[in-house]
Amino acid sequence: MRSIGTMVVLLLLSACSAAGGWTKAGVPPSIAARDYAECRHSAELAFRRDRDIETDIIASRGQDWQRIGVLQNKTDVFEDSNEAHEGDLVSRCMTEKGYNG
Repeated sequence: MRSIGTMVVLLLLSACSAAGGWTKAGVPPSIAARDYAECRHSAELAFRRDRDIETDIIASRGQDWQRIGVLQNKTDVFEDSNEAHEGDLVSRCMTEKGYNG
């Protein structure tokens, strides 16, 4: 799993990089970056509970999964799923704010 620090850095970098490719006529890049950061934060909060549950599952099943060699696979599946769902939420949020991506 990625550390929280890495996630924060990635979030900040993505917010600074032209709001993740989202544009809106008449909106300066700084405002677009702020809106994008807000959408990313909202998506992260929406999936915090799921991540906490997955952390608990890994904590309780991790040794078993490691013993049979599937721990990294399970962790990657959880992370990929969360990233996809969070990306969908960010897209919907930015679209609702009137941005094109």
